[in-house]
Amino acid sequence: MNNRRFGLAILCFSCLIGLCGCFSWYDQNSATNYGSRNGETRQDTTRAYQTEQQNSLVSHQHSTLEMNPFLSEQVAAMDGVNSCIVMMADQTAYVAIMIDNTATGTKSTPTETNNGGTVRGLYNPSTPFNDYADPNLLATGTNSYDTVKNHEQITHLFKQKIAEKIRLLNPLVSDVYISANRDYINELNRLAQEAWKGQDLKPYLPMFDSLSERIFGTLPTIPTQSEQ
Repeated sequence: MNNRRFGLAILCFSCLIGLCGCFSWYDQNSATNYGSRNGETRQDTTRAYQTEQQNSLVSHQHSTLEMNPFLSEQVAAMDGVNSCIVMMADQTAYVAIMIDNTATGTKSTPTETNNGGTVRGLYNPSTPFNDYADPNLLATGTNSYDTVKNHEQITHLFKQKIAEKIRLLNPLVSDVYISANRDYINELNRLAQEAWKGQDLKPYLPMFDSLSERIFGTLPTIPTQSEQ
């Protein structure tokens, strides 16, 4: 009887160790590491986004501009991404995303989005008697999916996964820029609507290039940007 109890105790202890091992394998602090795992070497592969800008000045001046529906749909299907618009300027991919809660470790705080109205059943707690939303805006900043003002607030691994997917699907892409800035999302959404109507986007190039330069800058990022 004692031997049987001792054997049962050993079995239970072994199962407990196994379960703990399974659960501890995943990084519980993935809020800064986008799903990396405990005990594994950090995924420091060659950076796939803003590659040229790491060590040198860059230019956001281009000769062609078009929306890429296929890449937009594929990135939008990724965990952590609610919606996405990918613009191809020459061979450079400019990516505007809205972030949802289907993945952890996508961004740091603060966000630009005020979701306070959901608790009170209001669209906008600042204007409780007015539920108007501009239909031309994809990101309204009120009770919607998350946006972040600075692209450096999007975690390194999240941007890395997005850029790797784009490069896998289109090996001709020379560089990838990723933003969740509300203004950037809405401007690219406006361009996307023009593209869906069959309009040539080339007349919008000066505005697009100027906006991209404001959002991403032109100076090298290595001295100022730490990769999360």
